[in-house]
Amino acid sequence: MIDNSQKKRVAFLPYKGIDQRSFLQRRKLAVKAALVGAFSGMVAVAFRMGLKQAEALRQFLLNNYTGRAVIVPALVFVVILCFVVWLVKRYAPEASGSGIPHLKGILEEGSEFRALPVLAVKFFGGILGIGSGLALGREGPTVQMGGAVGALFARFFSVNPSETRLLICAGAGSGLSAAFNAPFAGLLFVLEELQHRLDRFSVVVAFSATISANIVCRLVFGAAPIFILQQISRPELSLILWCLLFGVFVGFAGLAFNLLLLRSLRVFAPHRYLLAAVLGLVFGAIGLYYPELLGMGHELNEEIIASQLSFRLLLLFFFARFAMTILSYNTGAPGGIFAPLLLLGMLAGAIFHHFVAWFQPGQFDLGVFLVLGMGGMFSAIVRSPLTGIILILEMTSEFSLLLPLMTVTILAYAVPEFANNRPVYDALLDHDRLKKIEKAREANEHAELRTLS
Repeated sequence: MIDNSQKKRVAFLPYKGIDQRSFLQRRKLAVKAALVGAFSGMVAVAFRMGLKQAEALRQFLLNNYTGRAVIVPALVFVVILCFVVWLVKRYAPEASGSGIPHLKGILEEGSEFRALPVLAVKFFGGILGIGSGLALGREGPTVQMGGAVGALFARFFSVNPSETRLLICAGAGSGLSAAFNAPFAGLLFVLEELQHRLDRFSVVVAFSATISANIVCRLVFGAAPIFILQQISRPELSLILWCLLFGVFVGFAGLAFNLLLLRSLRVFAPHRYLLAAVLGLVFGAIGLYYPELLGMGHELNEEIIASQLSFRLLLLFFFARFAMTILSYNTGAPGGIFAPLLLLGMLAGAIFHHFVAWFQPGQFDLGVFLVLGMGGMFSAIVRSPLTGIILILEMTSEFSLLLPLMTVTILAYAVPEFANNRPVYDALLDHDRLKKIEKAREANEHAELRTLS
């Protein structure tokens, strides 16, 4: 007799000792992965366009409701954010937050993937939440939605459990590829963060998916990199000395982010509706003075690149976005931390550039430290240095900065590692598992009390 918990589990076949050729047909699987990538790319494009319209609507509210009606945008944000929290809790709790820890859990445990509810809630909840000002990014949702597309295609093609795993990973990688216009980073994300292994089957499948997703993305948005920096002159070798200091600085910033995020989840978990309401009011107030702090922060990125912010504003915006990202994630609304941590890395790089300019005025371009800051912050928080390096290079096309970027990235990686701090997605997955265990224990206790009574 098989209980319900066993029925819901999908036992992924172990790799060791299995003849891959006996159950994997690489050519057919590559075609299926390409289809997964294309559909994931379409979902990512639609999501990006929806977010663009939502952010334009938010700006319209902030611009047109002034004077006595200034409270209207804040109230609208409160209602929408509370609705998003309810939507996630009611229909797809696994769509909460980034979604990447959920994917990692499914791939490690072989548990059931409720793909359709996750896809719908992630799509509409992400647009509404981020559009209302949550300091979260689109990449986490597109990764999880891509994984959901892979799971749906696996069911449609009735593939075996091992192929199901690969198609989910391929969909996730194609989501990252489409979100950042970075196909190689999408491939490395699958291998370094999800699969934790390198083999020909994973590479072929992931390559097929990320390429097709990126083609779809480029057909709509073009081939330009996400961040177009001002012309950067080739830095001198003396930059490496500053890289050593900057890598440690960013490493401690990433360590602080991970520690505060995990501790805050324990504090705010029971108060998500209250937090959403308070944030809605706060966003309404912030939008009056610094609207670029809200949402994904595209305008703030452009201001940093154009060197339009003073040193004091850079410090203010760094701590503001740091706090807003952590609080936004605590609402449980759909949204990723990839883009927010890259923005924090840019702010850290701009701040450090001011520090360097005091000692060596005009020696190094601002763009150099923006690139290094993004790579260092990604490595310190996510702890996937290879993916981070390639992602930043693809997003900026500044391949001449490979050596300094590698230097900053490995040092930023080392600081939290020496502090015995876990990578953010692994820590979030453990936190989710602990919550499930606590809920199961509470349910059992209530059932025993009802039986006794």
